[in-house]
Amino acid sequence: MVMAEMLGIPHATIIMQVEIKEGAVRVKRELEDGWFQSLEMPLPALLTIQSGINKLRYATLMGIKKAKTKEVRRLPATDLGPPGRAAVSLDRVYLPQRKKETRMLTGAPAETAAKLVDILKFEVRVI
Repeated sequence: MVMAEMLGIPHATIIMQVEIKEGAVRVKRELEDGWFQSLEMPLPALLTIQSGINKLRYATLMGIKKAKTKEVRRLPATDLGPPGRAAVSLDRVYLPQRKKETRMLTGAPAETAAKLVDILKFEVRVI
């Protein structure tokens, strides 16, 4: 979802029903407390589907053998991405720097817990 947001691609989660229209998709998504929402969005779009929307199909042995010999088409990066928008470019690849930093928190349990919450919220930004 984050990648779709960064690329400006329409996206929706917890989809219960999908209806494809010309150049668009109409979806029904589940909200809280048994509520549902219907949306229509242009294609291409990223959808996360709720389990149970379709019956599972298991691959047969014959299907697996045919898939092994099937040709894989390769497309250049310029052919990917939404029409009318710039293709995605890779600026750099790098490994994050590893650093070990241990910080001891002291004090009463309630005080220490409050410090830990502050660190997680404002420094690490995980909550």
